[in-house]
Amino acid sequence: MTPNIVLLEARIRKELFQLEKLEAELKSVNKMKDLKFESVRSRVYASILHDFYSGIEKVFINIAREIDRSVPGTEGWHRQLLEQMTLDIPSKRPAVIDNHLADQIHQYLSFRHRFRNLYGFELKPDKLEELAQNMGGCLKQFKKSIEIFLEVVSNIVE
Repeated sequence: MTPNIVLLEARIRKELFQLEKLEAELKSVNKMKDLKFESVRSRVYASILHDFYSGIEKVFINIAREIDRSVPGTEGWHRQLLEQMTLDIPSKRPAVIDNHLADQIHQYLSFRHRFRNLYGFELKPDKLEELAQNMGGCLKQFKKSIEIFLEVVSNIVE
């Protein structure tokens, strides 16, 4: 069964657009001087960072479903999916991302786990700040990798 690259690309581009909106939202939060309470800023950052990873993961799930025909479903599937995206699968697709970008994205995956399992006041503001500061660079690399991936995959399928 041939993957529907046009549909896959449309889904991926939708997620990239959402991630760009998220980055813009983060920038506007950074400009807000009236967020004097550290816990409020932390909770805003936490929500944005959670959404950021979720958007990236949606892209990966679409690729795994449409091209790989295999989405991990066992315990630890989030890590398995991230690792799957670093694999070059001959005759199907190249690696979606390199190991360096996977390491960066893994930080957001780890945060997602903490976000879902801790109370907001237990989150470390310094770590949130670091992840927020690095989000734009990570998104830029992610978008570049996805653009290259889409170009290569469309040539394989044609």
